Amino acid sequence: MFKLLCQIGIEDATEMLRELRELSEMSPSEREIYCLLNDDAFLIADTPTESFIESREEILSILN
Repeated sequence: MFKLLCQIGIEDATEMLRELRELSEMSPSEREIYCLLNDDAFLIADTPTESFIESREEILSILN
């Protein structure tokens, strides 16, 4: 994750955090609809909510 954050700008990192927050707040059925509407989102359809929360916390710890 650290390597990825070093390659992108602060605006992109902020957008990642925003999307992770939104995804973690969605119900599984909302996430399925989101995946149908976004072509590149099929990878997240079956991802557990905890993974989004952990990713968000990891990004925040690196940025801090």
